[in-house]
Amino acid sequence: MKNLKIPVKHRVLKLSAFSLIIFLLATCLSAFKSETNGDDVSKRSSKESLPHKNKLQSDLSDTIADPPAPYATQINPKAIPFVRKYIRAEGARLEKMKVWGKVYFKMYDHILSEYGLPKELKYLSVIESDLIAKAVSRSGAVGPWQIMEEEATRMGLKINSRVDERKNFRKSTTAAAKILKELYGQFNDWTLVIAAYNCGAGRVRQAIRKSGSKNFWSLQAYLPLETRCHVKRFMGTHYIFEGSGGITTMTASEVKRHERKIEESRAKQLQLEAFLNLASVNFSTI
Repeated sequence: MKNLKIPVKHRVLKLSAFSLIIFLLATCLSAFKSETNGDDVSKRSSKESLPHKNKLQSDLSDTIADPPAPYATQINPKAIPFVRKYIRAEGARLEKMKVWGKVYFKMYDHILSEYGLPKELKYLSVIESDLIAKAVSRSGAVGPWQIMEEEATRMGLKINSRVDERKNFRKSTTAAAKILKELYGQFNDWTLVIAAYNCGAGRVRQAIRKSGSKNFWSLQAYLPLETRCHVKRFMGTHYIFEGSGGITTMTASEVKRHERKIEESRAKQLQLEAFLNLASVNFSTI
């Protein structure tokens, strides 16, 4: 049998196809690497400490409003001016709390997790009392979680002339976790939960009725000024301790958008893997 020769035209076509596959493969790898690097930047930023305060403020304007990767958590742009000022005013003090408050935060994490709550809610105790057990507000709220007497009694805490369990870190944290879980069952939105913890669920429901919206940024004008600032202080504290926003600093609609970005990123990754497999088959065939 005579040796078969592949026409030059066919060889050129195969080489062209091979070149096209290599080009597409390189393009996809480059895009994937860029996206991955963006994610790495987001992860690294969460580890930054306050000595790089200027960088934190830069990140706040440059990356939060337009996150570089789908995994980048957000603080709403409307909160950025407040959070900038908060970092300048409170950042150094809270940075020290990262060290001496570790024992309290460890306990908070354990109890909040037991109730299926995000651990980042521990920062609510920071803005409520600075982790001071004997803290007392003008309205009569007491303890590290600043719980009112009626709420404390409802949650099973003992209050009498000899003892006030609102000052007990473990017992008051358990009571606060029950309250937070209850509030989330009502509003299904962490920004509204934090607002309700400050001014009461009734005031938040009233703001929802008056504004016709369940979005904090739309209804905040109908909340007391103290409550509006309370929510933003929580966001600023979260940013100082975590280096970014998170699920407890986002409205329910922002969380949905965030989850959608994650799904889109996963879909892109699957598409890339499928393309790599196809390119491998074509390469071996050629």
